[in-house]
Amino acid sequence: MRLKAPHHVVLFLLLLLPTPLGVFAQSDSEHVARLFKRYDSGAAYNRVTEDVLTLSISVTAKDRAQVSVRVCSKEPMPFALATAGADPFHIAELLTGGYGYTLERVIFLRSEDCLSKYPSRPASEIWTVPEGASLPPYVEALKSNQARLVSLGKRPANRGVRDYRSAVGEMIKTLRADPASRGVVFGYFLERPSPVLKRRLREVTKILEQSGLPSDRYLVRPMGWNDEVSTYPPDSEPVYPSVFVVQVVVTAKPTAKR
Repeated sequence: MRLKAPHHVVLFLLLLLPTPLGVFAQSDSEHVARLFKRYDSGAAYNRVTEDVLTLSISVTAKDRAQVSVRVCSKEPMPFALATAGADPFHIAELLTGGYGYTLERVIFLRSEDCLSKYPSRPASEIWTVPEGASLPPYVEALKSNQARLVSLGKRPANRGVRDYRSAVGEMIKTLRADPASRGVVFGYFLERPSPVLKRRLREVTKILEQSGLPSDRYLVRPMGWNDEVSTYPPDSEPVYPSVFVVQVVVTAKPTAKR
């Protein structure tokens, strides 16, 4: 004689049986990009170097198949990369130079939904991205081999270049020849910009205005120095600007994240 158990009893017994939870318990949350580090007010080169080392040790290789460096800024990507609190170019150089990443696996992103309370220094974030996972939200994206920061000037001074006028002239020539590039002139300061530095930044602004270039092709700005500073003997305030060109190679129009 065969006894038939009620369906609800059978279902209860099946739930008690061991199941391959390793297969079914995995959720999409295990295969999404994760924020590893956020720099709100900037970060010195040594700190970033240590953080990238920690990333390589503490995050499994499969969970960091790609790394995204996201800058939280409302300015266009070239300016966002150049003004970021933690240097995206330095982060990419560390990952590709010492940790086996190709340039295509380090992605620069710009987002406007993660802005910092420090407007002069956009927040920078390092995200780990498993293979096949979506990138964190963004409005612009570039592979790290599609953007490069080029320093101009041949006579280095205290956080600037003495030949800043000729460096700005070279920058103007580059911007005219390459429509995708952008020029950046920073007046780095330790506590507050010196009167001499302010005067030279005004001079640079006038040169650029007279060049005929559209104002959205360049950026001139005093910028707080966020790397290491000597206290003994104390560093003096910089008096010369730093001049850069952000070169961008775009093969397709940046895609907005839906």
